Amino acid sequence: MTATESDKKQYRVKTYARRESRITPAQKKALAELLSLYELPLTDSPIHVSEVFPGASRFAIEIGFGDGETLIHRAQQNKTTAYLGIEVYRPGVGKCLLRLHKYNVKNVRVSTNDARDVLLQQVPSNAVNEFIILFPDPWPKLRHRKRRLVNSEFVELCVDRLAIGGTILFVTDSSDYAQQVLEILEKNPNLESMKSEQDAAEVQDKLQQTRYARKASQSGSQMFELLYTRSR
Repeated sequence: MTATESDKKQYRVKTYARRESRITPAQKKALAELLSLYELPLTDSPIHVSEVFPGASRFAIEIGFGDGETLIHRAQQNKTTAYLGIEVYRPGVGKCLLRLHKYNVKNVRVSTNDARDVLLQQVPSNAVNEFIILFPDPWPKLRHRKRRLVNSEFVELCVDRLAIGGTILFVTDSSDYAQQVLEILEKNPNLESMKSEQDAAEVQDKLQQTRYARKASQSGSQMFELLYTRSR
């Protein structure tokens, strides 16, 4: 981590409100007994993906995986892809751990740390094939919008960690947040929008397992899907 990156870490705002509330006994037990089996502990040095995930041909990161529905669904479908799920909300992590253990999923690791710390300290440049960011907290009040995770600095960080040809998928049901992120993605000279029918189908496959996508669909809320690839 460079001095500039360290300074940004020191003065940044928190992008999440609560780490733990309404946690069940089963989730607490999973955190106590299973987290060590699946956790990627936070370190100050970049990981070697091939060592953490032996035999993996691709590396994907889902940021804010909730209770792990999409993460586990994708990992089961793509067993040669290594998945790192990042989530600070402990009840969701507990639920995900229970599912990982139940289905004996081998190609997933989880981190309970701030995504910015994980990317800054542990993920090497040009290492990630896919970033998945589904329904991050939109912080709708004007005075809270500085807390939004996906901003210009965060996109720059993700792009640096992306391999050429790697993708960023961002989905939200907040039109304001979508517009903000769209403008950021469009301004980045290393990114290009992906808009083919095949791309759209892949997005829908990722969304079909998420509770937030189902809630948005049931309530009639519009979902905004942004898919970009690193072209250079």
